[in-house]
Amino acid sequence: MIEEAAPAGRTTLHPFGREDFARLISWLPTEADLVEWCAAFFRYPLTDAQLERYLESAKQPNSRIIFNARSADGEAVGHIEISQIWPHLSSRLSRILVAPDKRRRGFASSMVAQALSISFEQYHVDRVDLGVSSANSAAIGCYEKLGFRQVGEWKDAISAGAGTIDVVWMTVTRDAWTRRRQKA
Repeated sequence: MIEEAAPAGRTTLHPFGREDFARLISWLPTEADLVEWCAAFFRYPLTDAQLERYLESAKQPNSRIIFNARSADGEAVGHIEISQIWPHLSSRLSRILVAPDKRRRGFASSMVAQALSISFEQYHVDRVDLGVSSANSAAIGCYEKLGFRQVGEWKDAISAGAGTIDVVWMTVTRDAWTRRRQKA
């Protein structure tokens, strides 16, 4: 669901809450949109009840931290999650979404960069992983610009509708992230 573009739009990450439910649901109007965003994690149509369980699951230690992203003017522009947090080892970025009318403005890069900073600086992980549909070349390009490298592919990883989705696994290490930031 990420489409990346030229100059990076600045975002800040804020805790995701009940007040964000309707907006997130509106960003995922079709089953295809939902599946591309979260695979089989949620069922279509996305509902408040599912999102309530999602929020509850974040109360477990190191399970997930859920954010909405806001632009410099305070407008909600995206959603991102840091999950499977193993301090001093690794974490995973999940459920990354930029609002449909805000794509190609650099918000995805800003969101992911902030989530990486939180992972590396607050949780002191050595690497951050993510999985992305192999068909989502815009997202893959965005992640590679931030230092992620492809480490494998899982063919037919997710059953979706009438077909399957191949997933590309990507990772960025603390050293690669630090080198990238020093060059910037």
